[in-house]
Formats: sequence, structure tokens, C-alpha cells
Amino acid sequence: MNASRIDRALAVLGYLAHHHEGRSLKHLSDDLKLPMSSTHDLMQALVEIGAVRVAGPRTYALGPRAVTIALTVVDSLSLRDVARPHLTELCEEINENVYLGIRAGAGVTYADRYEASQPLAVVMQLGGERPLHGSAVGKLLAAYDPELEAKVLAAPRLEPLTAFTIVDRDQLRIEYAKIREQGFSVTDGESVEGITGISTPIVDADGVTVAAVHVSAPRGRLASDRLPIVLKQMQRAGAVISRLLGADDSALSAHHLLADG
Repeated sequence: MNASRIDRALAVLGYLAHHHEGRSLKHLSDDLKLPMSSTHDLMQALVEIGAVRVAGPRTYALGPRAVTIALTVVDSLSLRDVARPHLTELCEEINENVYLGIRAGAGVTYADRYEASQPLAVVMQLGGERPLHGSAVGKLLAAYDPELEAKVLAAPRLEPLTAFTIVDRDQLRIEYAKIREQGFSVTDGESVEGITGISTPIVDADGVTVAAVHVSAPRGRLASDRLPIVLKQMQRAGAVISRLLGADDSALSAHHLLADG
């Protein structure tokens, strides 16, 4: 592949990163000022290697390989570098696996994992896309993004991951409002049966929820007596990371993070 074709491929991937729902071949050709025929050939090549996926008739979105590549790039960026020591410390404090969750395409993914010494730890795949309605991280990020929430609620179908996944739109709308009110999200068997997940926000200098602190464990280890303790430690870690990203007191307060975190 010559340099100009590589440049066009990177332009396509960058463009699709800002259009999570996907874009038509015509939009790609027009917006990137590429000939239709060469755009079609390029998209076919990117689909073949998994960097792009077909999202509908002549419509394309980022593929799983693009997410994997993105995670490698993220290693050199500030978020994972800033979060790593504090999420490592959190993992040691609560002795449960801790994850850094981020937005990826039409869903969310786990960008980093901090493994505990528990013999029965919950290990979630890094780079795998999780839905916005059936995962704690997904529900949290959708709840704090009105455009994303509207997109989820307008989806033609919400896939049940387990018998407990919320697929009723009215119930999901109430769930998002509850998350904003309390500042965290919980799944109880909605993503994986028998597993409880908790997510709390990480916000940046603009007050935008850019990531999440996430903990997953067998239901019995996050029962009602222990969950508030773990939650407080997660919020404290999220507050420290958010401050390092430039978030001020008003942003922390709006997201129910501990002001003294």
C-alpha cells in the first residue's frame, strides 16, 4: 500500500471515529473528497482486515481491529497513564479486578485492567465492545451523554444479554435518570449472570464524562453491606484522576465524586 493510500485509510478511520453510528459510502466520498470508486475499493480492503465493519447497506463503521489499534495508541496518551497508578491502588485496596472503561464505536470497551489476587476474580476482555444498555460502563456513559442516550433509546432493538438485561425503553430511560441522580451505575446479572458490575465517572477539564472506573465481581462479594464501601473508594479514585485531567470542584460535584478525593 503506497503512502497516499495509507493517508486515505487513516483519514477514513479518523472520520468514522467521529461518527459512531457509521456513515454511507456517499458521505465518506463527499466529506473526504475522495472518488467514489476508490472509496469503495478502500472500504472493502478495510473491511477485509477488520478495521471497518459493514453497519448497513453501503454504510460503514469502525471495526474491532480499529478498536484494538486505538488501545495501543492510547498507551501513549494521558488518560491511561494518569489513571494507572490510582486504579492499581484501588485494585489493591478492594482486592477486586478494576477496569478503565472508555467509549468505543457504538458501545464501550475496557481499555485497561488491574488484576487482584482473588482466586475467583472476574476477568473481562480488553478491547471487546460492550453495549450501552447492558453494561455498567455503557449505562454510565450513555446517562451522561444526552445524544448518546437518545441514540440508544431510538435503537430498533435492544439485545438481551441475559434474562436480566433492561430492554424496555421506558425502564431504561428511568435507569439513566437514576444513574445521573446517584452518580454511579450498577448491573446485577444484566451483562453476565451472577456478576455484579459498578461504574463511576471520570471527567475532564470541560466537565465531560470521558471514562469510567469499573469493578466486576461475583454477586456475593458486592452485596449490600460491602457495595457502599467499594463505591466510595471507586469515587475517590475517580475524583483524583478527574482532578489530574483538569476537572474542577463543580464538575466533581455534578458527577457525585468526592470533593476531597
